[in-house]
Amino acid sequence: MKIGIDIGHNCPPDTGCKGIKCEDDLNLNVGNKVIEKLKTLGHQVVPCQPTNADTVKASLTKRCATANAANVDIFVSIHFNCFNGQANGTEVYAMSEVGKKIAKSVLDEIIKLGFNNRGIKDGSKLFVLKNTIMPAILIEGCFVDSQKDMKLYNEEAMANAIVQGLINNYSC
Repeated sequence: MKIGIDIGHNCPPDTGCKGIKCEDDLNLNVGNKVIEKLKTLGHQVVPCQPTNADTVKASLTKRCATANAANVDIFVSIHFNCFNGQANGTEVYAMSEVGKKIAKSVLDEIIKLGFNNRGIKDGSKLFVLKNTIMPAILIEGCFVDSQKDMKLYNEEAMANAIVQGLINNYSC
């Protein structure tokens, strides 16, 4: 399987939220672990995070263009959430039926770590899901401003859950 992995944000001015922890750091740490684990399992991985961009829209456009040009089988964008310090849990965005199936598998694995199940969400308003031509998901692993989530958070466990959720749907 050829997987496009998008490490969310991390391309100023496209930066993530800040809470107890910084989203950019979590995206990068978990994303890199996911990439290495998938490669170890024999999957072809296409990193989709751009190295530079002048605007957030340019950053998002480059991510989609990389995945589309590489003709990946699935596009996975890794993010963490932030809201009001009280919200907590995991949610995964998708649009297509195939995307929703993959999203459910990933979500099911992450909530095994103890995170609140916030469900599969409609991703039709998210740029990277609307502008990729393959099944695509955007993972919001947990909330960086939630004490509850940050106590549960472990980057190795989160990466393992994402990988397991992805490979539950496909074999090499």
